[in-house]
Amino acid sequence: MSEPDASAARADPRVADELYQIALAGDRRAVAITVLGSFFVASLLQQKNFNHLAWVWCAACEVLAGLRLLLIWHRKVDPRLWLAALLLTSVTWGAGPLLFLRMDPTSDTLLTGFFLAAAGLSTPLLCAWRPAIYASLIPSLIPLLVALAVRFLSLELPEATHPLLLAAVCTAFLVMVERLAAAQNDSLALLLAVRVRNEDLVQQLRSQIDVAARANEEKTRFVASAAHDLRQPLHALGMFCATLEQRLLNTPEKPLVRNMMNAIESLETSFGAMLDISRLDAGVVKTAPQTFPIRDVFRRLYQHFGGDAEARGLALRFRATRRLVNTDPLLLERVLGNLVQNALRYTRQGGVLVAARRNPRGVALEVWDTGLGIPPDKQQMIFREFYQIDNPERDRGRGLGMGLAIVQRICQLLELPLELQSTFGRGSVFRVIVPLGNEQGIVTSPAEADTLPPRKTGTITVLLIDDDRAIREATRELLRPLQVDVIVAASIEEAVVQAQSAAARIDMILSDWRLRGQENGVEAVRAVRAITGEATPAVLITGDTSTELLQLAHENGLVVLHKPLQPRQLVRLIKHLRR
Repeated sequence: MSEPDASAARADPRVADELYQIALAGDRRAVAITVLGSFFVASLLQQKNFNHLAWVWCAACEVLAGLRLLLIWHRKVDPRLWLAALLLTSVTWGAGPLLFLRMDPTSDTLLTGFFLAAAGLSTPLLCAWRPAIYASLIPSLIPLLVALAVRFLSLELPEATHPLLLAAVCTAFLVMVERLAAAQNDSLALLLAVRVRNEDLVQQLRSQIDVAARANEEKTRFVASAAHDLRQPLHALGMFCATLEQRLLNTPEKPLVRNMMNAIESLETSFGAMLDISRLDAGVVKTAPQTFPIRDVFRRLYQHFGGDAEARGLALRFRATRRLVNTDPLLLERVLGNLVQNALRYTRQGGVLVAARRNPRGVALEVWDTGLGIPPDKQQMIFREFYQIDNPERDRGRGLGMGLAIVQRICQLLELPLELQSTFGRGSVFRVIVPLGNEQGIVTSPAEADTLPPRKTGTITVLLIDDDRAIREATRELLRPLQVDVIVAASIEEAVVQAQSAAARIDMILSDWRLRGQENGVEAVRAVRAITGEATPAVLITGDTSTELLQLAHENGLVVLHKPLQPRQLVRLIKHLRR
């Protein structure tokens, strides 16, 4: 960099203060050079009949050096005071050549070399602060040049050649040391300026990180609030539309209503997928690792996807053996469910195999399919949101393109390696490596309560607890044709009153998670069961998918249904009471 850049760097108060502190630290060693050097010169001159004068000079140098040492012990010393002490010491030191050079070529050469060496050693120690260079170097060597010049003028050739040669050497040395010290000062100033600038950038980065963290927290709160506020009307809309579909069952308008239901279901699916992505990106999804047999997950996956595979004419097989794994079971089931669903969607003939195999890193959970396969240049792109290889027209009937994006994020959250191997036109295999579990680590988690009572004939009485009037009305209208008497309540207090005054035994409790104020569905179910009995079946309807809420619901024997709730899920649950 150029000199103006170094000057600008020194002008920065923080750089200037750093340079000053470095110079103070270096002056501790420069003081030692002054003390030892003056003592050495006095000892040398003792043999040249300078006994008293040399020791007086030595004492003066050491007293002033001690004063400097006292000053630099106080790191907040006024720079002008320290510079004055340094200048006074250098002047006293520099007076030595004027006092002790005496026409003896050997002695003069030795003393000149010593004074030059002392200046060459001291100046680099003080070069961090530009004024200290000149306060130390010039008063130390200019008197030496003056003494040599006087000797040169007082002698005749050829005797004058010797002091002339020494003067030339001193002049060259003075210029060289000054230039080197100045260059070193520039380099140090620029280096400190870069460090200060980097510290500023780091501070700015930390500030931006704090801002981003706060924004992320605010976004998380917004997503949580929006999830609830948006799920509520969507949930009610689905209920009303399902009721309308029932009433228009044998009318020409039924296809129109069916299309409305398909649109609502597509909206529910899209909303749920985007909310999952948002929660995963926001870092609010908590994991609960535990040891469990993988066959339990495979059994639930088969129950969920077996009918879909049969409808497509595909074989769906699971090979679990007796392997135990250690991870979050709910999130792992979500990963495998998305992979199986994706495999079924893109397989035209053949089938899908889900297997648990040994692996040096644990247990390899593999999903094989005989589908279309993925070209090598698109194998990374499929993990992007809304990307589908063979669906450029964005046909929602063929999925959203969010499943693999969610799979990748959950695997990153669980720190599980996700691998893909595919041959275009022949099929693919997705592999998730899960840590191996052991039997001693198995935790028996509370299972969902069997909230479905024995078969019931006649009218079914359901207590619905929800603070949203539209949802209460929509649910009542949806279940009315099924001979279901829906008793509604908006709060825990109302629910208790309704349970106490009910004409018939309550067969099921349906409760929203978030109620008025700080009330929640778990507390509502507990209050109602205190009247109707602990065996009363209960369902918690919520938009919250956190593992903490699921665990709380399971501990209280509640079945969990997530919003936006597709009406057929609720209808299927009610019809199950009559089986």
